[in-house]
Amino acid sequence: MKDQPFSLTDWHRFLFGNASWPFLLEVLLRTSVTYVLLIVVMRLLGRRVAGQYTLFEISIAVTLAAAVGVPLQAADRGLLPPVVIAVVVVLLQRLIARTGSTHRRLETLISSDVTLLASEGHLEHVELARTAMPREKVFEAMRVKGWQHLGQISRLYMEPSGSFSFIPARPPRPGLSVLPAIDDELRAEGRVDGCSACTECGTTIDTAEPQGRVCERCGSRDWTYAVTELER
Repeated sequence: MKDQPFSLTDWHRFLFGNASWPFLLEVLLRTSVTYVLLIVVMRLLGRRVAGQYTLFEISIAVTLAAAVGVPLQAADRGLLPPVVIAVVVVLLQRLIARTGSTHRRLETLISSDVTLLASEGHLEHVELARTAMPREKVFEAMRVKGWQHLGQISRLYMEPSGSFSFIPARPPRPGLSVLPAIDDELRAEGRVDGCSACTECGTTIDTAEPQGRVCERCGSRDWTYAVTELER
């Protein structure tokens, strides 16, 4: 079929392409069948897929989207291939989930493992680099949860889904502020006299004059004042 000449007034081509009006009814039927198929598949995959996605769950979602997208719009594509793909995805997910419940190595290989990003008030730079996690992203996650500085947390984990889990320090200690630099006035309100923090990893030292000191943990020479939690 030759392409029709371009025309801004050709609304049929603009809205339907080369399909006919009755194809709308077929699209309605295809969409209904696909919707039911996706509901059944998601139900069979379990609650895990309905939660926060790991890399494995994202791959499932992308596979299903690619499988059902074309048949919804193309009259020359049938619905049987998406059904076969959906069955394969369900079987594969259930097999991996069952095997992973008894073989943790397989589970972590597919979905990654929990990562320790901070401990005892300082950042773990090796893990940050390994996971390609920017320091400011960690600080953002802390601010969202209401934390003000690194000294308030004992552990910071990044879960396989990419979410963050915090274990509070008991008691909290002075630490590097995670408040944004544009709000230096607020940061300074929590300043602790006689205590400094490494700006790279958050390690604290008991001195107000850290100039020239090398951080024992990360090797940085850049220091700032440590802070404590502001009263609420």
